[in-house]
Amino acid sequence: MTAELTTTIKRGIALAVTILITLIFAFPLFWVVISSFKTRLDLFAIPPKWLFTPTLENYRGILASDFVRQFLNSLIIAAASTTISIILGSLTAYGFSRHNIRGSDFLLFWILSLRMLPVIAVVVPFYLLFRTLGLLDTHIALVLVYCIFNISFSVWVLKGFFDEIPLELEEAAMLDGYSPPQVFFRVSLPLARAGLATTAIFCLIQSLNEFLVALALTARAAETAPVGLAKLQTFLGTDWGRISAAATLFMLPVVIFTILVRNELIRGMSFGRMK
Repeated sequence: MTAELTTTIKRGIALAVTILITLIFAFPLFWVVISSFKTRLDLFAIPPKWLFTPTLENYRGILASDFVRQFLNSLIIAAASTTISIILGSLTAYGFSRHNIRGSDFLLFWILSLRMLPVIAVVVPFYLLFRTLGLLDTHIALVLVYCIFNISFSVWVLKGFFDEIPLELEEAAMLDGYSPPQVFFRVSLPLARAGLATTAIFCLIQSLNEFLVALALTARAAETAPVGLAKLQTFLGTDWGRISAAATLFMLPVVIFTILVRNELIRGMSFGRMK
């Protein structure tokens, strides 16, 4: 067997394994999407129906409910917390990367520990705090809480990206007359855009999916989509058709954003492997 044939077989096996793993992970999403177009009878048919007459009844039902308001609340809160986290996280990460800060290792570990806190441990303190401030059932409360968790994550991820940017580039820019803020915004930040895209995706997903804090801090006005989805389970049973339709709509923002930044995301996910 020639070396070329061996390489071809290895690539073929790797491709087959990759396709198999992709199908396994994509199947639940596929099942949710096709379930959103099924009637109740088709949903519970045994064996499962793969060929059926699609219906938009589940989408009509979910769009006529409070889910639209809850969905918009989720988008507003997730977008705001992600934007703030990226801005503050990049500034903090750049500071840790470029300056010798006394006790920086301890500070970075303390920042990371905020990310490791179990949410259940802070729900009650956050509830008491925002009740005192009169911020219960507001978008601001959820944005602030999600920023606390996302900023720590942003700092840790983005610091690695800033560390990889050669100092010589920044020194050359300063020789050309750039001020330190100009070096950051016009040189370092564009070079770290892969890290910014990767971090933004994870922060967005974290903020959109969070359930426990949203359940505790909201009642109606700032209620988010995950809380709304849970309320589709009534004493009459679970409306899986509407839940599937809502879940399909809920996935769209992340899918669209991921497609828009896919090139930067691939570079960011392969960070550290290709040097």
